[in-house]
Amino acid sequence: MTLRKILVIRFSAMGDVVLLVPVIRALVAAYDDVEVTVVTRPKFASFFTDIDRVIPYPADVDYTYTGILGMRDLFGKLMRKASYDVVIDMHDHMRTIILRSLFKLFGVKVVVFQKGRPEKKQFTRKEDKNTQRLPHTVERYRQAFVHAGFDKIQLTEPAPYFNLRNQSVEQLDSWLQGKSLKKDTTWIGVAPFAAHVSKVWPEGNYFTVIEQWLSQRKATFFMFGGGEKDIKFFETLKERFPENIVVVAGELKIKQELALMQMLDLMLCVDSSNMHLAALSGTKLLSIWGGTHPDVGFGPYNYGNESILQISREVLPCRPCSVYGTEKCFRGDFACLTFIKPEEVVRRMSEALA
Repeated sequence: MTLRKILVIRFSAMGDVVLLVPVIRALVAAYDDVEVTVVTRPKFASFFTDIDRVIPYPADVDYTYTGILGMRDLFGKLMRKASYDVVIDMHDHMRTIILRSLFKLFGVKVVVFQKGRPEKKQFTRKEDKNTQRLPHTVERYRQAFVHAGFDKIQLTEPAPYFNLRNQSVEQLDSWLQGKSLKKDTTWIGVAPFAAHVSKVWPEGNYFTVIEQWLSQRKATFFMFGGGEKDIKFFETLKERFPENIVVVAGELKIKQELALMQMLDLMLCVDSSNMHLAALSGTKLLSIWGGTHPDVGFGPYNYGNESILQISREVLPCRPCSVYGTEKCFRGDFACLTFIKPEEVVRRMSEALA
């Protein structure tokens, strides 16, 4: 059987890239005559390994394939790799516009997914917002495949969406054993950081949350993140709660982190890539929202309001102020975050685990 070859392009960000996974899994499940190549940054390529007839193509657009000439070189390598029936641009960024234009010049069918920029702008503008719920990003990806002629995709598969090799699980087990960790208490993941200030709940609140939680019941808290700033904060928490804090950041690879997420009883997070990873792992979660809003299309996939903690628009009509997050606040005080108190977070965590 001759396979129809599809080229999917999405370079960043991590959350946007990983949200392709449920759709591509559904695509190859619905069509046994397709092969999908996913072009993305090297650090995201592992999300697409171990999916039947899906080939990740790591493209370092920060150093190797930079600028117009870099996109030309990447195009040449992709053209030599295979003859594609359709190219689907799931990013619609300057880089991908150049890349898809080259394919189009050579007669390859090109489809561009619709980001919904106008309606997202209306949702997040300062005044006269239109806050009608927008399609989830996963659904927008599905629609791009429909426009490419693949209309049999059914998004019915439940999480987890990651096929984890035994090696990843064994490496995680070895790491847990090295830290003498056994699943004899509640395991709670904590991912407190995001790329923008308007998405980050004040760090000091986590001391209160953990203290209040431990006053009621036992638990082990696993700290997820990356970067020196994150790890420094986690080490401060560990100094305060030495028997209850485990720093994951900087110690595990992404597939090992995913294996750990599937073992958690709950993930406490903000609007971030770790939220999406936990959701696609099928982990119970509670996500704290500030300047962004899940109804713009980036909420935890297939989760309901039980997984969302946010200040209502009746209280703060300025919400949301941004699609992806920002460093500024219309009011100047980030009330969307500071109005959320640790006591409410602890209460909602308890409800999630009830």
